[in-house]
Amino acid sequence: MFRVAWQLARKDLRIFFRDRTGMLLGFALPIALVGIFGFIMGALGGSQSNEMSPIEVAVLDEDVSPASATFVQALRDSPSIAPVFAKEGVFTRDQLQERVSDGKEGFAVVVPHGFADGTDLVLLRDPGRTLEARLVEFGLVAALFKARGGDAAWDMARRGLQNSGLPPESAARIEGLMAPFRMGLDSLFAQAEDAGQLASGKDGKDGKEPDALGFMERALPLQMQDVVPAGRDQQLNAYVSHAVSGMTVMMLLFTLTGSARSLLTERDKGTLRRLLAAPMRPGAILLGKFITAWLLGLVLVTVLYVFAWLVFHVDIVSRWDTLLLVSAATAAACTSFAVAIAAWARTEKQADGVSTLIILSMSALGGSWFPTMAMPPAAQTVAKFTLTYWSLRGYQASLWYGKTWTDPDVLLSLGVVMAVAVGLALLALTLFRRRYLAG
Repeated sequence: MFRVAWQLARKDLRIFFRDRTGMLLGFALPIALVGIFGFIMGALGGSQSNEMSPIEVAVLDEDVSPASATFVQALRDSPSIAPVFAKEGVFTRDQLQERVSDGKEGFAVVVPHGFADGTDLVLLRDPGRTLEARLVEFGLVAALFKARGGDAAWDMARRGLQNSGLPPESAARIEGLMAPFRMGLDSLFAQAEDAGQLASGKDGKDGKEPDALGFMERALPLQMQDVVPAGRDQQLNAYVSHAVSGMTVMMLLFTLTGSARSLLTERDKGTLRRLLAAPMRPGAILLGKFITAWLLGLVLVTVLYVFAWLVFHVDIVSRWDTLLLVSAATAAACTSFAVAIAAWARTEKQADGVSTLIILSMSALGGSWFPTMAMPPAAQTVAKFTLTYWSLRGYQASLWYGKTWTDPDVLLSLGVVMAVAVGLALLALTLFRRRYLAG
């Protein structure tokens, strides 16, 4: 029995290795996914070689003082914040609010008049971007420490006591108890530094600052102002919006690729040969496959978004026209991709291998699985060359920012997706002619 089983296994192995392209694709998929996730997760883990991309924050300096200049320079040097300034002149508060509302930046910070005398910063933020908000707050804390020196931590501690709800006399007593502790701590740090015994952190700075960052987070002298786009559904969660859109695009690619594989099935069964012999233009065969897959894609998107509407309360009624245009363009691009794969592949194994490799890679890099802001800068650059990135951008512009299809951002996304659809459709036609009509 074992001898026969071994002979059968040898036969299956010969068949597997005979299709070299399919075999290589089978190994390329796990290698590609391990590489992509290792690259992205390395950034999330905080390795020095793969740092997360800094978050853009629009900046307005109203104080225009040496203290505010030092703070702005600290923002420029921050590894977690990328300050954005007006190309000409300076922003106004209304312009900052408009930029946050339109999604150009998720955050804007105002250094108000009197900052040098202790006036609080003003942070305009998109309340849905909670993960990024935490990183921005930590970046502002670090910049304040750098601008105001060691006194910043104790000033924040005093502020935290005052805002904790304690009676003023109790807060004053605690502050009095902290004073000798501060003096003793400063003395110990000074002695350790003079003796060369002060340990260095991972970033080359002393270990005092990271601890203070965590301790003083709630006491940050910062006034929060939430800026919500007028068209946003107040019940919608940012992560639900992203997950629904990302999974819709990914499943659309997988489903339509499976549908387009019927071209290979008809070829193997001999049906395609009879169709080519019939009195019709060969391009009509490919167009028929395209129409079938495209209509199937529209039905799939409709079902998924109706499900999201019923279960997650995603508002699809008030923005049906924009969602329809983005879905139609996305379905066309996914269909062109699927038909191109079917026209290129010589076997179903090759079609499965290359389509799975490209779809999963595009989904990981293009933002279908997690927001691109969590990726290193190089990955964010690569993301812009994927279909999923531009399709998600169109969906999110409608669902999260309440934009209509006439908005320039949505039109840009639609234009890129349609260009991808046309380009892949022409590639599919060229491959079909070479593969099936040559001679």
